[in-house]
Amino acid sequence: MLKSFTRLLTVAFFLAMATSLSAQEEPVIKFGETTHQFGEIPRGTPANHIFTFTNTSAAPVKLSNVKASCGCTTPSWPKEEVAPGATGEIKVQYNAAAVGAFTKTVTVQYEGGERPIILYIKGTVAADGSAEDQLYANRVGQLGFDRLAHNMGVLNSDQTQKINFKVKNMGQTPITFSEATAEMMLNVSYGKATLLPGEKTEISIEIDGTKFITPGAFTQSARILTDNEETGEIGLSIVGNLNKVFSAEELANMPNIEFERTSYDAGSVIEGEKVEVAYVFTNTGQSDLVIESVKASCGCTASSPKDLVIAPGASSEIMATFDSRGREGTQNKSITVRTNDPDQSTIILRLMVEVERDPFHVGSSTPAAGGQ
Repeated sequence: MLKSFTRLLTVAFFLAMATSLSAQEEPVIKFGETTHQFGEIPRGTPANHIFTFTNTSAAPVKLSNVKASCGCTTPSWPKEEVAPGATGEIKVQYNAAAVGAFTKTVTVQYEGGERPIILYIKGTVAADGSAEDQLYANRVGQLGFDRLAHNMGVLNSDQTQKINFKVKNMGQTPITFSEATAEMMLNVSYGKATLLPGEKTEISIEIDGTKFITPGAFTQSARILTDNEETGEIGLSIVGNLNKVFSAEELANMPNIEFERTSYDAGSVIEGEKVEVAYVFTNTGQSDLVIESVKASCGCTASSPKDLVIAPGASSEIMATFDSRGREGTQNKSITVRTNDPDQSTIILRLMVEVERDPFHVGSSTPAAGGQ
């Protein structure tokens, strides 16, 4: 019985020793650092760094493959075995061709290793200040644009205009424009569907004034999609002001507002008095005139139209009331009238008043000295 127990202990001991020796012989490498931060580096100047590793196992180790995440990063490594306790180097070069922040990886595999080791290089490539960099300063991923928005000013409703956005591939991989989604007034086209690294083209956006519904200020946008995850979706926008153009026939059938006067000088009043003025007008057009809004320049002037819809040939008025309380000296007030008259959509009515101080009161309801 004792002999059997002793025999079992002996077998267990040798098995443990064999397992320990096997574990000691498994190759293991350790890096002094797995991430290197370059900081800011100049564009066009290759950046180099050396990652040092040590074979911490009891067996020789050999690197089987070292691969960078993109063509802009080039690694080199020892092809021979690294003896136990010895060190090796992996040299990494980044070409710094693309302006902006970057994070690149280098995957290290070695014989006998269960998992690869990932090395990182990070930094920011600074623009060199050249005219080319300044032109394509608006970056979206790997693409540089001359601008991402354009103000086209006034667009007539019977016109079509084309806006060109300059674009350059600032990265290290080709980029293909896959599709574009745009509002109904816009039509997008590409000078080149695919841009190789360093290539330039133009993205043309045609804006059609005939498809606009509402005159006035507008903002239209197009979403450009690419096959590049870093670049992703790009938004280009166009702003402007649509001017509605009417035909001679349309104008002949439009309303037309005619005021008897658009300015009135009320002369002098005593502070505290009110001035009322009626601005009379007639619709001399061929369709209903609509008063869209009436707004005074300050709270001291109230204004209201007698009618909001005036039939062809009919007359109406806008009443303005100026309250001189708390006012003194020359007063110039205005009333802005907006209508559906295409030729006079906005009309300014003016009221001039000279406010004199009450000789019996000085800025309040209290009688002046000596008054009753």
